[in-house]
Amino acid sequence: MFRFVPHRLFDKFRGMIDSLPPKAVLKAASLQRGMLNADLAMGRTPPSEDTDLILAFCRFIGGATHGALVMPPSISMEHLAFYQKTVERLAAAGELPGKAKTDFETVNHDLLFCISG
Repeated sequence: MFRFVPHRLFDKFRGMIDSLPPKAVLKAASLQRGMLNADLAMGRTPPSEDTDLILAFCRFIGGATHGALVMPPSISMEHLAFYQKTVERLAAAGELPGKAKTDFETVNHDLLFCISG
């Protein structure tokens, strides 16, 4: 795994997740969540909207494997398309239950409505 560079945090995370087969995404996200939390705690990575959203997404997909809804009620548009695509990809591959896609869309309904409308 890699350490995050704050100004390119989301781009690196997106590139890593996109490059992995669905079967490897949940484990990689869990590992990255742990490393990012450690980096934040040790001051190696400053807190930012990117760190908050990446951690929230990792919690969401981790919780979704157990049927839990843990996504916060708002997400930036910059992150939304990637996270939605990833949830759909994982659900289609059977790595997440189909309910995860519905939960993600429900939590982010207003933003999704603005994009499609």
